[in-house]
Amino acid sequence: MSADFTSFNLPETLSWFGLRAGQGAPLLFIHGSLCDARYWRAQVIEFAQQGWDAIAPSLRAYHPGKSYPALSWARDVEELTQLVQALPGSVDVVAHSRGGLLACHLAQRVPEKLGKLVLVEPAGRMEGEDSEALRLDKAFRDRLAAQLDAGITEAAVAEFVDSVSRDGSWRYSPASFRKMALDNAHTLPSQLNTDLLPHYQPQMLAALKLPVLLMQGQRSPERFHQTIAALASHLPNAQLVQVDGASHAVNLAHPRRFNDIVSRFLA
Repeated sequence: MSADFTSFNLPETLSWFGLRAGQGAPLLFIHGSLCDARYWRAQVIEFAQQGWDAIAPSLRAYHPGKSYPALSWARDVEELTQLVQALPGSVDVVAHSRGGLLACHLAQRVPEKLGKLVLVEPAGRMEGEDSEALRLDKAFRDRLAAQLDAGITEAAVAEFVDSVSRDGSWRYSPASFRKMALDNAHTLPSQLNTDLLPHYQPQMLAALKLPVLLMQGQRSPERFHQTIAALASHLPNAQLVQVDGASHAVNLAHPRRFNDIVSRFLA
């Protein structure tokens, strides 16, 4: 079975580019920063073989559609809401990094449509987080923005990737991942400057009653572990799993282990 970019339409929704394979209950994959539907290729193939309608759209500012010149997390949530509402029955969701934050807001928007939620190292910070961490985060964004303004695109993308994984990740990433990230480098300026993600609100998390699996890589930056610990303390129906030896891109580094964990949770 193969999974290749296609354009798919659902009644009363926008046209989407992405990967889709299989027949069965819908399983939606939401990618994160500098990625697109290709990030989930191995999962679309695997879960289609398991009997799911596996759907991995490219969010519409990303490759290959590039429908908008800049990112907007709120617009992404609105468009994902339209997509989910057009799918039959209950929809399970697997989301990574920036996509994890989008999935939380999607669950808040249409709780009646979602079944189970897998959050893989979701991006974002809790309300009231340490101001020093936020100051360092701004300095990092400003430095990368200056590189992008100077046309030093690959260096900026490489530093961003290393910052969310670990030093050397870009250098040792497969060529397919580096191509995908560079295909989406046009999204980085707005992510750094204008599309700042909202903080998680404790009351919002407490209202999410659906089963949630929080997944982290053992070798990921500490800030992701801190975010997941905070989410686990506020989500009423959450469990946490750590993948040993993995960093931020858990499903790319350990696809078989990742797929097994998700399959057991969704069963």
